[in-house]
Amino acid sequence: MDRITRFAAVNTKIRAMERNFLQDQHYAEMLRKRSIAELAGYLRENTPYRKLLDDINTDKLSRATLERILRRNMVKNLDKLLYFFRGNYKEFLKALYLKYEIEDLKNLARDIYNSSETGLIDRPYAFIGRYSNVPSDKVLKAETLRDLIMALEGSEFDDYVKPLLDGKRENLFHLEMALDTAYFSILKKRSEKLENGDRKILEKWEGMVSDLYNLQWIYRGKKFYMLSPEELLNYTIDMGDRISFLKRRELCYSINLDELDSMAGELGYGFLFKKDETGDIYMERRINRFLFYRLKALLRRSPMSIIQAIAYALFLEFEIKDIISITECIRYNLSPEESGRFLIRAV
Repeated sequence: MDRITRFAAVNTKIRAMERNFLQDQHYAEMLRKRSIAELAGYLRENTPYRKLLDDINTDKLSRATLERILRRNMVKNLDKLLYFFRGNYKEFLKALYLKYEIEDLKNLARDIYNSSETGLIDRPYAFIGRYSNVPSDKVLKAETLRDLIMALEGSEFDDYVKPLLDGKRENLFHLEMALDTAYFSILKKRSEKLENGDRKILEKWEGMVSDLYNLQWIYRGKKFYMLSPEELLNYTIDMGDRISFLKRRELCYSINLDELDSMAGELGYGFLFKKDETGDIYMERRINRFLFYRLKALLRRSPMSIIQAIAYALFLEFEIKDIISITECIRYNLSPEESGRFLIRAV
């Protein structure tokens, strides 16, 4: 199938779905809201989210319920996109969507880990088992991290998490790292089955994403976990755009955070390490904002490619993250100016 035939119909569908994205004026108004009820009411009355919230009593809507509604809608829209693909392209998109399933698995693992203290698990696990063969019923019944790992037996993640049981490393940190490794490994394998033009675009895109996540991981591993260079390197993603394996190794063996900052700057990623007192809080946002605008540029350069579908999924993800960030800012009574600093989309 030629590229125009494959992507013309898909791009038409994506353009139609993109009309439901929020605009700058919506963000500006949301930042002025002082309660979840006020925010939800605005979304219902003034944005495309009215279809989701039309029958909801927004006066009593909680943050958790709003997130659950948004994530279920995300599943619905990703499924619509998936419908237009076949064969290796459909399998690749399913691998791309595993990112959201892994986020749910991580949140579940954290809730299990903390349940003895909190006694409450209240998260919208909309993606578990949706695009994989993970048995959601068994996973959601897990009472310990070991139970959770064992419940993943036979799934796409089994080979990556099972060694944690053999080495008695079934702790939260190692489980999260194993799931991240699984995601990028599965994604890379499935992207290699696409046509040459899309493989080249993805090699660039996935390499750039890996660069950013590896830098974030090395920084956090040094600052918060005090890990050895060998262990840092062991948990990095085995892909890269500007950062080769040898350069990754050099970063892991950097003497301190200042040297890491300097090396990242030489690679063009110095923006991650702005030296303000809340730099750690903003690092994730900086990564996502960088990806947001790089995707915009890629869309213009590669209109008939798989990057169009990837961009839609990520833009939808970022929009939901921004809405939830605003709910958190409301919770802490931050001003619109302060709240805007936490958003992926610059307003």
